[in-house]
Amino acid sequence: MAAKAGNLADILTNDFLCCQICLGEFQEPKALPCLHTYCLKCLTQFIQETSPTRRADPGTMFQCAVCREDTRVPNGGVKAFKTNHHITSLFDAVLANKKQTDTTSSQSLRNRESIVKQPTCERHQKEILFYCTNCNEAICIICNGTTHKHHQSTDLSEAAKRQKSQIRDQLKRLEINLKSKEQTANKFHKHSETINTTKVELLKKIDQTASDLQKKIASHAQQLKQEVTTRCHQQSKTLEAELSNFDMQIGVLKSMKQFAEKILQHGQDAEVVMLQKNVTTKLAELEKQESDITVLQKVCSTKITVYISEINPTFGKVEETSQSTPRLCHPIIPLSCAAPKLISIFKVQSCNNHGITGITANPQTGHIAVADINADTVKTYNVNGELQQPVISCNQPQDVLYLDNGNLLVSVSGDGEVWEVSPDQQIVRKHKVKGCRGIAVTSDGNRVITSNEDSNERVIIKTPDGEIIREIKHDLNNQKYFNYPLYVTVTPSDNIVASDRLKNCVFIFNIDGQLLHKYSGSGEGQLSHPCGVRVDGQGHIIVADCGNHRIQLLSPKCQFIRHLITEDQGLFQPRAVALTPDGHLVVAQGDKTVKIFAF
Repeated sequence: MAAKAGNLADILTNDFLCCQICLGEFQEPKALPCLHTYCLKCLTQFIQETSPTRRADPGTMFQCAVCREDTRVPNGGVKAFKTNHHITSLFDAVLANKKQTDTTSSQSLRNRESIVKQPTCERHQKEILFYCTNCNEAICIICNGTTHKHHQSTDLSEAAKRQKSQIRDQLKRLEINLKSKEQTANKFHKHSETINTTKVELLKKIDQTASDLQKKIASHAQQLKQEVTTRCHQQSKTLEAELSNFDMQIGVLKSMKQFAEKILQHGQDAEVVMLQKNVTTKLAELEKQESDITVLQKVCSTKITVYISEINPTFGKVEETSQSTPRLCHPIIPLSCAAPKLISIFKVQSCNNHGITGITANPQTGHIAVADINADTVKTYNVNGELQQPVISCNQPQDVLYLDNGNLLVSVSGDGEVWEVSPDQQIVRKHKVKGCRGIAVTSDGNRVITSNEDSNERVIIKTPDGEIIREIKHDLNNQKYFNYPLYVTVTPSDNIVASDRLKNCVFIFNIDGQLLHKYSGSGEGQLSHPCGVRVDGQGHIIVADCGNHRIQLLSPKCQFIRHLITEDQGLFQPRAVALTPDGHLVVAQGDKTVKIFAF
């Protein structure tokens, strides 16, 4: 047991009592806001060496040596950073533990832990007993009666209990987020392995194709050579036969010539007279005989040629094809062009005051699904307005969204549920979201939902199975973002765009819940009761400016670009918007009308 106690003391010293800068035991441990702790001397030297000003004066900005969080030196200098009394107490406990280990080996870890000192107030060196809720600060009894006298304070144990509960809740959400990130990372790892496997297979395919082509080219070359050899041989044989015939004719002519010349030179008169008739007849026959040179002319005029066609060395090409992901398709809206053309219009029956509250286009078929909140149904139409069957029955559907795999997400506000429905009308999954309104999907399949539950207005990010990853509802000063968040969409870079109907505003958050931009507009871009929002493939934001009877186009940073459609083009109270796979804009109006525009 003594050995184990000694080991524990060494572990505590190595893991918790060593400065990450000097790697020695802490000397005057100072804690940064990010909770990392360093020796006062080490921290001062580190700031001087790494800060842009090379000084450690009050107000100097530097980055934590471990987490790289930006930190400012407080007004009192580096010494004004809070002393980490937990480290001091733990250090004292370890020293006491080592002394006790030398004298006894039977004391339990719980007894050794009992010697840890309670942290004291830096100002009065008194035991901390209270927690000031106004200042979010642990205080002693003197602080409670003086500087924090008029503040609300609670018992330290009660405050610790509440804060532990908050930490547990945050830890639970962190674990869910961690699980989601790990699942995504595993997908990336698997895809990386798939890429390597694909590379090997494709390189092998290229080599095999090149080898096959080489074999075919060599075989064809040999075939051409054989054909050239055969044809040349045939022409040579024909010429040899014709030349032999001509040689024979030439021989006969020469022989007759010599015979006639001898008669003329040496023949006696009687011989000439006697042979004249035969000689003249034979000469006449040879004179009339014509040589048949048709074959010779044909052979001589025939040229053997090999026509080599152009060889294309690019026997293939490399392309990348996108695989289906569980989110909405993102066509691109032109930033500047003539007014879009109305190509289709139809009425949705059985809606009344609220009209259509949600609309989406199927990325596979182009069919349009509408949320008919008063008829408690989700109906599907083709682009000509013909109702398709079947109809989904649900309690007050608020919004709808098609996924690329053909499944349909439905925000069922009457039951406080989000459904995922397959093309054959089967509910694949559903989970509770009280006050659910608009719905969107991130690139990794997580659901983004606006909620107005009992004045708890927020944007919720959930896993597909319904586990909460994050809630977005107030800023760092605990000020509420929303009055009535209604519709939501997600950009190609996974930023979240939410419209607030009562604040007349559009917000953009990153996936971690940090506010990036917001837009209320001014002049010609002033918003009035904004409703449906969608984004195109470049992150431009389409806003249904319901109160102004128009559709606005904003930049990815919430800057006004132009009006896409206005009241002058017959638009009336646009409630929801969607994009079809071929880039047409679908608008649901407050008068139960659906209009489709082409750019």
